[in-house]
Amino acid sequence: MDGEGKRSRFGNPVAWLVLGIPAATVVAGFWTLAVAMGDSATDANPDKVRRTAQVQVASIEADETAAARGLAATLTLGPESALVVLGQSAGPVAPVLQLVHPIESSLDRQVALSPDPRGWRAGESIAAPHGWHVRLLAADGSWRLVGRYQPGDTELRLEPAVTTP
Repeated sequence: MDGEGKRSRFGNPVAWLVLGIPAATVVAGFWTLAVAMGDSATDANPDKVRRTAQVQVASIEADETAAARGLAATLTLGPESALVVLGQSAGPVAPVLQLVHPIESSLDRQVALSPDPRGWRAGESIAAPHGWHVRLLAADGSWRLVGRYQPGDTELRLEPAVTTP
């Protein structure tokens, strides 16, 4: 008898493919399910939304208010802090600076702002190795300015998400 007769059924590479591909598919399916049900399975958008007939509806009233008032801001990033300068006064109460991670909602941050002679100062740097959706909101939520931080940026322009006609 030659050497081929002593080979087991699993010595054949095709048999490994027949068993391996379905097994890998099952493992990948469970992994996908675990990712979909994990901590970051929620929307990256921190706004309250209304879901109607499988459509998410978010309010843009705060953006429209900021556009109607002509609000805009500049966010200057330093190594240890950040400075927010509004184009016009937005009131005596500090606005809220939100850093929204585009994918992982557990990495979202809210940065406290304190008064500064030139505007509002954050006591921490917002620099990160990833991008942020930057949102500046009135303390009462009446207006909102948005911008996008990319790693290495030193200055951002924050503007309303909509324009008025």
